[in-house]
Amino acid sequence: MTNFTLQTDKIDEIFVIRSNGYLDEKGGAILFEAVQKALPEGYQKFILNLSESPVINSQGIAQIIEISEIIVDEKSGELAFVGLSELTSGVFKMVGLLQMGDAYTSEQEAVENLND
Repeated sequence: MTNFTLQTDKIDEIFVIRSNGYLDEKGGAILFEAVQKALPEGYQKFILNLSESPVINSQGIAQIIEISEIIVDEKSGELAFVGLSELTSGVFKMVGLLQMGDAYTSEQEAVENLND
């Protein structure tokens, strides 16, 4: 599989994470680290754009669940998912991730909803 890379961006008061490549345990750890760095900076709204990570294995899903619990449950933050494939969306729904954050078709749509 391809190497995993991550890009972050800040839009208004929202921390955006864009993943690229196969999201496995290692990729999930990179995501986790990005969130852990953003939280002390005061960010409570996050967008996780997975449009360039069409394959996420079970360890990657587990890391996303942990990240979501920290953002939503522990920090009372908000989370949005962008670019979920049909398969990924079904898995996210099954494991409860879509109860922690909403799925959007574009970052712009997610930004507009998180800024409301």
